[in-house]
Amino acid sequence: MQFARQCADHFDDVPPDVDSFLDAFRYLKGRVDDSFVVALDEFSYLVESDEAIPSVFQTVVDELLADTDISIVLLGSSISMMEEGVLSYESPLYGRRTGQWRLEPLSAGNVAKFFPQYDAETIIQAYSVLGGVPAYLEKFDDHDGLFTNIERHILSKGEFLYEEPEFLLRQELREPTTYMAILEAIANGATRVTDIANSIDKKASGISRYLQNLTQLALVERETPVTDPDGRGVYKLTDQFVRFWFRYVSPNRGTLEQGRTEPVRDSIAESLPTHTSFAFEEVCRQAVCTSSFPVSCSRVGRWWYGEEETDVVGLNPQTNTLLLGECKWTNSPVGRSLLDAVEATEPEVRWQGSDRDVEYALFSRSGFTDGLEDSAAERDDLHLFTPSDVMALFENGA
Repeated sequence: MQFARQCADHFDDVPPDVDSFLDAFRYLKGRVDDSFVVALDEFSYLVESDEAIPSVFQTVVDELLADTDISIVLLGSSISMMEEGVLSYESPLYGRRTGQWRLEPLSAGNVAKFFPQYDAETIIQAYSVLGGVPAYLEKFDDHDGLFTNIERHILSKGEFLYEEPEFLLRQELREPTTYMAILEAIANGATRVTDIANSIDKKASGISRYLQNLTQLALVERETPVTDPDGRGVYKLTDQFVRFWFRYVSPNRGTLEQGRTEPVRDSIAESLPTHTSFAFEEVCRQAVCTSSFPVSCSRVGRWWYGEEETDVVGLNPQTNTLLLGECKWTNSPVGRSLLDAVEATEPEVRWQGSDRDVEYALFSRSGFTDGLEDSAAERDDLHLFTPSDVMALFENGA
């Protein structure tokens, strides 16, 4: 048994003659005198292959390890299988966990560590393509250009990332076709329930459970204005790679199945700035949450009301500070007009009445005009950030 052999390797022992987890843990118990941690990766696949496994581990926990300092960490990439096989009330392991973690995607700051050869702008573009899942990030080689990586590892039939979202949905959900249609609708701009329903030709009342399931899988989230957590929300894709895949791969499968990657690559190159602009907003919101950002905020998000919208809004109730920010992923430097627009929005943001301090932050791919930089130098409440500045916030605030 491989698990027993690995245990024996750790103790520099001859592998014990065992053929079950119960026997392997008995061996382990006899060799351990102090605290010890056993981590089992992809436990969800083990449960899927043998439905008796949760009962076996119940016996291990209750009978073999109850009087020891041996701890078990169970890891699994299938959220539904871990919930059903380990966490649910029906599972034999129910009530025995001492804690649980859902590992979130890496922030843009951590993504940068995968691509030391890329500059800040390219890192943000790579984040807009791959998101923060390490298994996806490892597929790109930063000695190659971004579009070479996209064509080679995402658009090419047979590659790991070519069908990954489809595999994920088939593993986690029934009716994957409906879920794929919903994700593609959201990726292409449908954010409200009625818009999503109209895009896939279904009744709005019939897609609530689909959205709920996608939310549980952390593929979709319901977003509300940061100043009104209980307000009316919109739906957005939480995973950048899923957003990229449903925007560019799924609609072009016919072309890609023929091995014609070049026209799809050209289409991506043409529209990637628009795609990246949304990811840039998310990166900037993450940066505001770092300890090195000059304005301390306890809650950060987006704000909108009617036709008004602000990309980055930070709140600090302890200091009554409101941060308003805008992000521009354009080829031209940002000038005074953007600041004027943000300042004009400030009275519409209803939070803490008029008893508040207001700070402003502008984020720009192409920098700022001399006039705006002069204004920032004269004001304590105006902060300007280029992509390099944004990525430096992650590095300094780690």
